[in-house]
Amino acid sequence: MKKIILKIFFILFIFVVSPVKAQAVQFNLLVLPTNLFSVCNNYFCFPEVSNTIADDVITNLNSFKGINAISLAQIRQELVNNDQIRQKTESVLNNFGKNDKIDFETLNEIAKYFKVKSVLLISSYAINDKTDLRRSLWEVLEVSSAFKVTYPFELKTSAILTDCVNNLVMWSGKYTKNVSDTFGYYSATNQTQAISQLEKIKQYSYSTISKNISQNVFMRFFPKDVRTFTVQSSENKENREPTPDKFVPNALEHLSDPHLLKEINSEPNGKFRDFSDDDYIYQF
Repeated sequence: MKKIILKIFFILFIFVVSPVKAQAVQFNLLVLPTNLFSVCNNYFCFPEVSNTIADDVITNLNSFKGINAISLAQIRQELVNNDQIRQKTESVLNNFGKNDKIDFETLNEIAKYFKVKSVLLISSYAINDKTDLRRSLWEVLEVSSAFKVTYPFELKTSAILTDCVNNLVMWSGKYTKNVSDTFGYYSATNQTQAISQLEKIKQYSYSTISKNISQNVFMRFFPKDVRTFTVQSSENKENREPTPDKFVPNALEHLSDPHLLKEINSEPNGKFRDFSDDDYIYQF
């Protein structure tokens, strides 16, 4: 009898004293590229750049613990089943892709439909120094190949993470890539050369831009994440010994403050005109 009482007491002690394991925080995220509905509709039948980047970003985000990003295939399937939400999604992506405009009211409805609180918008287009006309990268490749245009073209990509509960921008980034070769050409006289151009963009998306976007999004959801880094000195780089990693608590905490409403309030309709000073502009 005494042994039974001790066992019962021991079991109760475990339940009462042992710490309760906290449930992990989970953030559900919707990634919307501006070319979401453009599936292989260009001359070369290549996926649009914003879709390629969005796919890679979703893969990276889903590799992080605590973040769940819906696949583009699932998003398209859901929109097929709801024509009203599809039309609203097309409208939001159109405004953002052409005018850098964020329609928070409509974006809220889309977020609620997909049961998320945050939406990551991604746009990508090509321009040159002769005009500000935004074109698809593959449209530019077709025109360049047909008319032997040798203007240097740039691929511009914008990513904006929005908080659909408070109607504000949590983070935004701009990226620029020169798509011309060493001699200023961007053309493809045959399918092999066109595929080569595609592979360059896929590699750029996979190894560079999608990783940067994903890491910045992760830091917005988990700003207290602590990282280590190597401190490098510009003096005697060739002869100096490698500097060991230094532990810096909350080294990235200064990046955690979200943008407030100054960009949104700058225009009555929520036009997002300029990126603020703490945005990141990368040249590759």
